[in-house]
Amino acid sequence: MTVVSISEAARLTGKSRKTIQRYVADGRISMSQHVAGGKGIDTSELVRVFGELSHPAPALSHATESQSVSPTVPPEVAATLALLQAENALLKAQIEAKDANLADLRQSLRLLEHAPAPKRRWWWSKT
Repeated sequence: MTVVSISEAARLTGKSRKTIQRYVADGRISMSQHVAGGKGIDTSELVRVFGELSHPAPALSHATESQSVSPTVPPEVAATLALLQAENALLKAQIEAKDANLADLRQSLRLLEHAPAPKRRWWWSKT
């Protein structure tokens, strides 16, 4: 969840800063570290103590793994992207087919290398 300052926590819960500070001092709300290193209150702690927040939590300035940022893509770029993805899939299929063919050729070569030598016939040796 998002870590917010005491002032922001007071705004989100509709309580005063003094109330939030008293809850922190009493141990009813725990403090946690910001990504930048400062202290704050996790919004999940506010929900645990006060229930639903009156205002939505502020969004993080950077995207995390759980969040996905989808920029607006122009149609011509989307069409080019789809074309390149189709070409990529085709090339992968061709590589797989070549690998399978190469494996078959290697197997055939192994069979030829280990084939027994033909037996000499007795009349060939009498010349």
